[in-house]
Amino acid sequence: MMAHDLRRILQDVHDEQTEQEQQEQETMREYSRHERDFQRNLQRSLSTSPDPVQVTPVFQGIGTHYADIWVGEPKVAGEDPQRQTVIVDTGSHYTAFPCSGCDSCGEEYHTNKLFDISKSQTFHKNSCSECSPGGHCHNNQCEFSQSYTEGSSWKAYQAIDKFWVGRANHDQANKDFSDRYSINFMFGCQYSETGLFIKQLANGIMGMSASEATIVKHLYDEQKIKHNLFTMCFQRHDYYEKDQGVGSGAMVFGGVDTRLHTSPMLFVHDLKATGWYTVYINGVYLRDNRDNANGAASVVGSQGTTTDRLSVDISKMNNGKGVIVDSGTTDTYLSSSARAAFDKMWMQKAGRVFTHSAMAFDSPEDINKLPTIIFQLRSDSSLNPNQEYEGINSASGNLDPSNPSDILVAMPPSHYMELNAKTGKYVPRIYFTEGSGGVLGANFMQGHDILFDWENQRVGFARSDCDYNSIPVDGVIESPDADCEFLDEADFIRDACSAVEECVKDGGTTDVSKGIKSGTEGWGRVIGAQARGTGKSCEDVAKELAAGAGSTFLSCDDAKCYEDRPCKCTCGGGDLDPQTTSFCRDKDASDATVDDSSADKCEDLWGSCHLHDATSTSCMQLRVQSAFNEKDGNCYKVGNETRACNTAACAADTYRVPFKVQTILGLKAATNISLSNIQIQLLEDSVAEALKEQGVKAGDVRVVTSRTWMNIDNEEGSAQGVKAILEISIPNLQYDQATNFAHCSSILTATNPVAAQVDDAVQDSKFTTEVFNLISSSNVNFEEVTSISTLESWQQQMAYCNGGGGGDYPWPPGGEDEEGDGPSAASAVIFSFLACFAMLGAYMHFKNKKKEAALGRYTTVGESGSSEDEGLELRSTAVV
Repeated sequence: MMAHDLRRILQDVHDEQTEQEQQEQETMREYSRHERDFQRNLQRSLSTSPDPVQVTPVFQGIGTHYADIWVGEPKVAGEDPQRQTVIVDTGSHYTAFPCSGCDSCGEEYHTNKLFDISKSQTFHKNSCSECSPGGHCHNNQCEFSQSYTEGSSWKAYQAIDKFWVGRANHDQANKDFSDRYSINFMFGCQYSETGLFIKQLANGIMGMSASEATIVKHLYDEQKIKHNLFTMCFQRHDYYEKDQGVGSGAMVFGGVDTRLHTSPMLFVHDLKATGWYTVYINGVYLRDNRDNANGAASVVGSQGTTTDRLSVDISKMNNGKGVIVDSGTTDTYLSSSARAAFDKMWMQKAGRVFTHSAMAFDSPEDINKLPTIIFQLRSDSSLNPNQEYEGINSASGNLDPSNPSDILVAMPPSHYMELNAKTGKYVPRIYFTEGSGGVLGANFMQGHDILFDWENQRVGFARSDCDYNSIPVDGVIESPDADCEFLDEADFIRDACSAVEECVKDGGTTDVSKGIKSGTEGWGRVIGAQARGTGKSCEDVAKELAAGAGSTFLSCDDAKCYEDRPCKCTCGGGDLDPQTTSFCRDKDASDATVDDSSADKCEDLWGSCHLHDATSTSCMQLRVQSAFNEKDGNCYKVGNETRACNTAACAADTYRVPFKVQTILGLKAATNISLSNIQIQLLEDSVAEALKEQGVKAGDVRVVTSRTWMNIDNEEGSAQGVKAILEISIPNLQYDQATNFAHCSSILTATNPVAAQVDDAVQDSKFTTEVFNLISSSNVNFEEVTSISTLESWQQQMAYCNGGGGGDYPWPPGGEDEEGDGPSAASAVIFSFLACFAMLGAYMHFKNKKKEAALGRYTTVGESGSSEDEGLELRSTAVV
């Protein structure tokens, strides 16, 4: 934690002392059910992990985030260990908090009473002969201290006691934490505090830099966790609660919880082997959001259109101590050498002067129109070998062609603009004051799960809403490096067995006398999780699986991998009509028929949407038709069907799909449910059917992702179904590769009203009623779903007529080919992420509106999952 952050705390503490604020805190306490939800869910981590890891909550302090620790073994039977709260600080390495006998140490301001050493039977004060590094002998005890340039300081003596990071209450789950993760740990027992430490909310501080003195290193050394690393994931709230705390994210010790992630994790080098986690800023950009009326993430266009690079001296931004990622510093501090360039460009893109004086806005939504700050962090292909395949690295360096492996971290305006609840005005919390280096503080970290990996000397970034309550109870905590995984029992046939051709007579009818023939059958595997870190790519894993099964690997796209498998075809049976069209079937499959229910019963899935070849003008997708035998319950593949489509890679062509309608549907159920592939497909087709009067067709709708829908109004915080996040493509019906650019304005004029009509229809209750009726009357099991509602919807302009490629289209418009002149299947995932996280962000904004109503006052628009950006960019370099 840096000195300038302590000054911030002092200002905030004084602001919080009024009677009005104390009354507001009481209101917040009534709205604090979510922190109970937060803690209730922690027990899930104790039984689901294959490796030794620990998941703990973090809570909102005064500008900082803190964790609960438990110390000591009570001398009196039946009493609980003593709870303390500590700021989690990657900018320091000692853990310290005030103990009994500490004079004027702010006990009345802290969450807990001072630690009473007389009540712990396991407490041990280090003697002078037992001094740990950093300590010195004074007054016959081992002492150490920390001072800050603005005048605050603390002094402590070294002590050892039973210690673990846990929950706010000593319930059974916290006892399980004690059994699994408690160690004898050296900390500072403070006997003196000055300045800001006295009035901070947390009792003390827990240093988490790359140091031998930290709790994570000790947990690793004692084999309590498998890896010497941890992650932090922060939300931000405009209030805090002293007793139980306001849940504001999570930490994972020893692993990575990918259930929190909404994008793959990407890595940069930690430039220091020990001490502060230090990264290298390779560039800073500002993106203009004034035309982004909904505050959702928009596409980064060419240089000079929506996103521009600051003209700064990169060496000055990184000199001296370097640029550190510091969770103990609330705000972000950059080199003073960049101030002039930032002020000038911010004025151009915001239309107002950048100042740290309070700024007034007509509504909280206006904050979204301020520029997004984008940080380019240096990386290389060795750290992210899978990023190009996953679609994270596209367009060959659109922002910085010379550094295509760098990653971009977006800081939306809701993260660097802070609301003063008393005045209703905002103040920017990014400063250009550093003579050397810089500090990327907690507001920079928001909306990302950040890995601090001392073991491999790297820092990782993954987008996240950091909503611990939203992740399902089941799941595993994982290594940051993992191979691609395919969904179990989700393989599908895409081409019927080729041997069927040998069963046909010259006249085209079946020759039942030919018996059994051999051939190949086209199959697909559904990707469940992309590779992380240095893990094997989906293509490499698919090749291994195919080789093991005697199959021939073909290719992969963003969602599936394809292969040819050996097959055998029975040319007939005693009851097979020789005059029927031939298809492969078993000898006993005499009653297989094709009807409207066959595709559902056999779970026939539509393949990816793509151009057939470089000369095609429309996109198509294929599905293998099945025949279902009611007697034996088996499916038999009998042919193929195709349909037009405008999703996935084809939607990446913004002349082909100039608008999308982004929609979040809530499928209500009594319990936590998840959607199967066939359920997702039915939902897509049902949405298209319900919108056919608006011109939407099957093949225009895609479920980008689905996740647990938590009931925030339920006292227990239980799951109430699933949120399905969809994108509805609004196609250009006059698509012409040769004339698209010249007719860009007329294309937008024609499609904009259609998008508006679809958006209006989606928000009409008649739409959700029809979708519910359609899925309920189908052969697919949707019995658990009791109703459907539209949680959020808005239209998103994808094409812009400002000079090329649909404005924000980073490759020449046209068809797909192997030379890379068109949108690759891998690049389509960019737009999936774009739609997914924009919609997730909108939902968080929707939740904030409900909270504003509950609190009766303004709150900052957007928590970590805000609607305006949340780290989304279409870019040449990787983005998180």
